[in-house]
Amino acid sequence: MSDPGWKQSVLQGIGTRVEAMAELHPRAYLLLTTVFAITGFACLLLFPLLALTSVADIYQSLARSTDVTWLQLLAWALLAGFSGLVSYRIIRFRPLLPAGIVLEREQALDLFQLVEDTAEQYACPAIDRIVITGAYQLEIVKTPFTGLPVWSTHSLVIGLPLMQCLSTKRFGCLLARRLGQFSRRNNRLLNWLFGLRDIWPRYQLAPVGTDYGFLPVRWLFSIYAPLYTVVSTAAARLDELQADSYAMELYGDEEVLDTITTDTVYRLFLLEKYWPAIRKLGVQDTAAITRSNSGMVTVLRIGLQDGNIGQWIEKAMSMEQQWDDPWPLLPQRLDNVGHVHASIDTHMVESAAEDYLAAISQDLKAALEDIPPPPEYPQMQPWSVRIAGLKRKGQSAIQGWRAGEAN
Repeated sequence: MSDPGWKQSVLQGIGTRVEAMAELHPRAYLLLTTVFAITGFACLLLFPLLALTSVADIYQSLARSTDVTWLQLLAWALLAGFSGLVSYRIIRFRPLLPAGIVLEREQALDLFQLVEDTAEQYACPAIDRIVITGAYQLEIVKTPFTGLPVWSTHSLVIGLPLMQCLSTKRFGCLLARRLGQFSRRNNRLLNWLFGLRDIWPRYQLAPVGTDYGFLPVRWLFSIYAPLYTVVSTAAARLDELQADSYAMELYGDEEVLDTITTDTVYRLFLLEKYWPAIRKLGVQDTAAITRSNSGMVTVLRIGLQDGNIGQWIEKAMSMEQQWDDPWPLLPQRLDNVGHVHASIDTHMVESAAEDYLAAISQDLKAALEDIPPPPEYPQMQPWSVRIAGLKRKGQSAIQGWRAGEAN
């Protein structure tokens, strides 16, 4: 998490205590996290409930006209109007779908067939769209249809660098663990808690622009969403361990061991070596950020050779768990699938991108380089600026009225 200052310190303190609770009292922790997840729904239903309650109070007060004051009626009317406006904005709210290049079936028939066959093996919900991005990632993102996250569009988000870095078998193994996790056969609660980690921040980061009706929801979730992310981190680790177990239903022990180790080492290398170098280069050349996707594979393969791959494995095995990291440590993941020692097959084989995206690989690279970094969400103007603007408008209106009176 990157929120600086005292907020970061508060979140870290909460995260450390929750992590200790998850270790000592796992059942109590899951109960606490479940209650806290339901609180997010309560935050969204708060405003419609306030609107209905205010209207009911107004009706009852008018029915008993002797006990009502106009000041009370005015207060309830204002509360009903305010809550109704916010409720309307919640109903109209549509979270944005994951950004990237949406693949059509005819562009990658084999990839779509792999996804469908694997999903059928786990009897998981249908994938509605496949999105290619320039990040090293493989995620299933749920995007609610409405402001209340009940029904969602399911997007399989695949990073082109991941497909370029991994072999076909490793990619299939990662896909199996993610789709198995999504099937929720044995971990419905954990997967539900895991999915909300991506959904609640959307209300915090929703663009408002000049429409202030959704602003109270943003303020509310600017407090709630970071807290939920911290509280649910330990549950996310448990869900990721369950995903590794799902992969073993379709792949052998050694294949899962190789995939887990390779993916962990690659992520560690990119985090500690590649992205810091890109950010440093981006200070001098901002275009380097968008060009970074195409060069990732070359740098990764040069940086992770037979001579030093053991050092990176050792580093991954000796890392300490960070309070805000939803990924379990490599020793925990290996133990979960029945292994003690990490292992990587360094034999170079054809990448998944060459197998599944060969016909459109170059077009995807060019298109991803043309996609600029995501813009920051529009921020509200400071109160001082807004008040000054209102004063100017008021003065202009008065001057216009005086000029008309003089004429």
